[in-house]
Amino acid sequence: MKTYLVGGAVRDLLLGVMPREHDVAFEGDAACFVRQNPGARKVGRDIDVYLLDGVEHLPLRGTLDEDLAARDFTVNAMALTETGMLHAHPQALADLAARVLRPASPTALADSPVRVFRAARFAARFPEFSVHPETLAQMREVAASGALDSLPAEQVCRETLKALATPCPGRYLKVLHAGGCLLPWFAELAGADGVPAGPVRYHTGSVLDHVARVMDMAAALAAHGPGGGCGAPQPPGAAHSPAPDTWDSPEMPGMHPPRLELVTWMALCHDLGKVTTGADVLPHHYGHEDRGAPLARALGARLAMPVRFIEAGDMAARLHMRLARYAELRPGTRVDLLLAMHLRGLLPAMRLLVLADGTGKGMDTGPDCALRQPDDAPGMATRGEPAAAAVTASPPASGTGDTLAPYDPPRIPEACLSRLEALRRRTESELATLLAVKLPPEFRNLGAASGAHLRELRSMALARLDEQVHAHGREQG
Repeated sequence: MKTYLVGGAVRDLLLGVMPREHDVAFEGDAACFVRQNPGARKVGRDIDVYLLDGVEHLPLRGTLDEDLAARDFTVNAMALTETGMLHAHPQALADLAARVLRPASPTALADSPVRVFRAARFAARFPEFSVHPETLAQMREVAASGALDSLPAEQVCRETLKALATPCPGRYLKVLHAGGCLLPWFAELAGADGVPAGPVRYHTGSVLDHVARVMDMAAALAAHGPGGGCGAPQPPGAAHSPAPDTWDSPEMPGMHPPRLELVTWMALCHDLGKVTTGADVLPHHYGHEDRGAPLARALGARLAMPVRFIEAGDMAARLHMRLARYAELRPGTRVDLLLAMHLRGLLPAMRLLVLADGTGKGMDTGPDCALRQPDDAPGMATRGEPAAAAVTASPPASGTGDTLAPYDPPRIPEACLSRLEALRRRTESELATLLAVKLPPEFRNLGAASGAHLRELRSMALARLDEQVHAHGREQG
């Protein structure tokens, strides 16, 4: 019985990347395969997939050529024999060399609509690939057919989680938008391309553009490690290192660094409230934090995201602006903010988010900062002007001549890492200070009064710390 290494593993080998997964296809029927391999265990419910020695095996769909033609994209339609002979879709090697993502057949995406999300995820993992017009055309056809509506949430969630762990997760959203596939699963972002991200003093482009850029910057920050350079692009498919502000962190002993996909999910959710801003106040987005929290929860629930992700998205929307203005907050507000993030284990991830966003007063670390303009720059919408005055919506690509070009991963500004470290030091120092405060015995077991008194004591402790810092600054000055 002949077996073949197939799909993404072959593609990755030809790209010089260590394959993440190894899928093997075999000739003949499943019963024959099981007889020859008694240790094989069926793991697929709807299709014949067998696990043998930790590797998934499945039968070819017809002949080898028919199987390759039935795959999702040409660059995945390749098979390698045990002796090293390569079999490939007629367009596979040319597309791989040209770094083009093209469907393997005219009905590739319609045959399995979840491939719409796989296309966007592939583009996020391999930003050096362009997205072929035929891919976008098939995405639009699938969306127009309504086939996305009936997909199981678990399938969309799985593709989304994988996309969030890629070098350029913002491209996932951009490709879904270009293919007209944000609805119904990402309904909160469906109109984001037509809403200005904010005044041009702080932002450029639409909310969708901004969210995608912040997701990419968050991924770059989370992947940045000692000796890794400042924002140097990771090799395609490379594993990401722990977040820089969580190594040897004393704030939560025994806790692992925040998962990359959690940080980028928080970046996706942080500005959802801006999409609901009324046209009469654009380009400002007053109160978008509170409006965004329920939207983040609704999005997470629709996608069947893990509970931790739903809670993190809610917190990212509600608190990102507050943490961005941390230095301006009163001691009591800082106590509440630090404890809210600490008790949920989200303080390290929130630090990465606000530095990736980087649009808070005096921060200048986010992807929009280099594009800022003066307050009186032409084109900035004022109260009462429509969104179009501040941003030109980028409609989904249409026609056969549209190609999504390769995508450049962001580079981390030099100031960003130093300010991330400064924020880490301050928040950890203040967290340690307030956690060291103990309630005197006579104030214990008094219900809400005990909590209020403990908060007051902790606020006073931070106020004393502030005074010590100011006194030291005066001595140094």
